[in-house]
Amino acid sequence: MKAGIRFAAVTGVAMAAGLVSVPSAHATGGGARHDIVVKENRKGFKAAGPGFTLKLTKDGIVTRVNEEKFGDPSTGNPIVRQTIDFAGRTLRPFVCENGTYTIKAGTFNRAWRFSLLERRPAIYPEQFQTAFPGFVTPFLGVIDATVTDAAGETLRVLVSDLGYEARTRNGGFRATYPIHGLIVDGKGKVRDRISLLGRFRSGPDGANARYWIEDRGTCHQTADLKWGPGTDRVVVTGPLLVLPFNSPVVTPRR
Repeated sequence: MKAGIRFAAVTGVAMAAGLVSVPSAHATGGGARHDIVVKENRKGFKAAGPGFTLKLTKDGIVTRVNEEKFGDPSTGNPIVRQTIDFAGRTLRPFVCENGTYTIKAGTFNRAWRFSLLERRPAIYPEQFQTAFPGFVTPFLGVIDATVTDAAGETLRVLVSDLGYEARTRNGGFRATYPIHGLIVDGKGKVRDRISLLGRFRSGPDGANARYWIEDRGTCHQTADLKWGPGTDRVVVTGPLLVLPFNSPVVTPRR
């Protein structure tokens, strides 16, 4: 597959870390060696990770979680669940090819299990390390919200925000961060698509780090996170980010 490369930044494992801090886990352990498998087309998106499945279409998002297999229960770390209510919050809008969409109401439901209480490579900003003080293995987030465009039309936005972080066999770090979504108008027509897949791979202590994001959607925007050098052109989608630092973006042929 041919691809073009543009220099921008990668978006994130969850909502901008300052919105809601993540509580620390109570034990450490070695995460199971899995990852998140994704399949997508123009009608929707499917994902399967350790102990969960997800299906996203213009009609909604369906998730199934097997608590006995979600992440690595042998760590002793609990599954953490949160529901963030968007009501009354001022959030970054979604900027897409066919409109800019401002969130008016909705929820962000998320669940995760820490596998290791260890630090990611130093390229990850300190603010992110503090907000997520351990490897999320996995992270499962779902947004269901109403938005308005510049003309005042009300639409629905459905987004899945996933993450999987783990040590490699040689003591390095690897991560997968898929964010997918659909913006649907009142007639059930998909107006815009979010398709962002971030990846990070490195050796021990961040050696030979490689990181990039694949963008197959119609929503593209950047933001200055003000988290220090290398965080001034981070690609975001609405209030979400994939990787919290500037990174190459690969645009595969549609």
